[in-house]
Amino acid sequence: MAAGPAPEDALTTPLRGARTSCALLTLLTILLAWPQPPMVVVVCVRPAYFGLLTWFFWRTTRISPELQGQAMRLVWFGFLVLTLGATLSAGIQVAELEVLHGAFIYLRQTCEHGALFLLGTTLIAYGLMLWLPQVLASHRLLAEHTTRQRGELHAAEHTRSRLEQRLVEADRRGMLGELAASIAHDLRNPLTIVAGTAESLCRRPRTAAEIVEHTQVIRRNIDKASRTIQSLIDLARPRAQAATELDAFAALRELAGLLQVEARRRRVELHVPDGPGPRLHTDHTLLMQALLNLALNAVQASPPGAPVTLLARAFGGNPRRIAFVIADRGSGLSPTVRAQLFTPFFTTKPDGTGLGLASCRRIASELGGTLRLRPRAAGGARATLWLPVHSATDSAPGPAPADEAAAWATTSC
Repeated sequence: MAAGPAPEDALTTPLRGARTSCALLTLLTILLAWPQPPMVVVVCVRPAYFGLLTWFFWRTTRISPELQGQAMRLVWFGFLVLTLGATLSAGIQVAELEVLHGAFIYLRQTCEHGALFLLGTTLIAYGLMLWLPQVLASHRLLAEHTTRQRGELHAAEHTRSRLEQRLVEADRRGMLGELAASIAHDLRNPLTIVAGTAESLCRRPRTAAEIVEHTQVIRRNIDKASRTIQSLIDLARPRAQAATELDAFAALRELAGLLQVEARRRRVELHVPDGPGPRLHTDHTLLMQALLNLALNAVQASPPGAPVTLLARAFGGNPRRIAFVIADRGSGLSPTVRAQLFTPFFTTKPDGTGLGLASCRRIASELGGTLRLRPRAAGGARATLWLPVHSATDSAPGPAPADEAAAWATTSC
């Protein structure tokens, strides 16, 4: 089935050809205003002028059913009378009938200025006078319809806003329930171990070595519970930003210095760019906290002897952005892991809290950027922190490129 015309086409279809008719009418008007026109112009232009108007209104009423009323019929019939009068006057003039009898002189004057001309003009005036109330009624109907539609739209927007609020509240309650269950799980396990170890310690007399061993178990589990609580505090606590101008490469070299001991212990090689790099205006503390978390994950995921690449690159656009990339050669990201990357308390590390990536994403949002984690085609994973060149308080956050892989096709990342 053929598609119907677009709304805009449907509105303009009844007046199709109006511009061409206006151009021809303008040309004929100029010819009518010629001070001393040739005979052929005098004879042909006036009938063509009124004939064009007659054809246009006839064709318009035929195309548009809305105009097929008495008013437009009177307008069309008035122009038809003027066309017939102009044609008859031109015929008398061409045949030179005026020299044969005085009646032809009177008939020509009647066609050009007299009763026939007045009849056509009056019919056009009648049509327009009958058409104006229809136009006013249509405008009133359109205004009433617009007001009613505006009220219905306002009511629909209010209903949609209320439903969205309910959905947000339901989602928030679900997240709080899930978060509470995760907190209970992560705190219950070390507390259970602490309670069991303390009970075992008190069951019978222990040697000094046994007391030290049991105490270390208690301390390790208390430390684990403390890390979980501290991570929750860091995740929820808002931070005041103190934006300063930074060199991206210098920040990466500072990051490598913080990771040097851990990387050497795991025999992982850090690749860091030299020289000056792109500059940005952001919070140094928050940036380093996010990068340190991401880079530590990369170092811990890399096998011995594998490199971890730290890189930054500027991209144009509005706003201009800088991408910090941390790429490793570890086991990569399976679809199951990718689906739960930012879920609180989800972790693949035995001693992890599962809150590091969630904290990094929150920091990225506070800085006006975004965080992406993707598997690399060559193996391993790539974390990309996109930040605006100016601080989040100076510019609106911009999205990362749709094809992030293409953005790094020319690099080793």
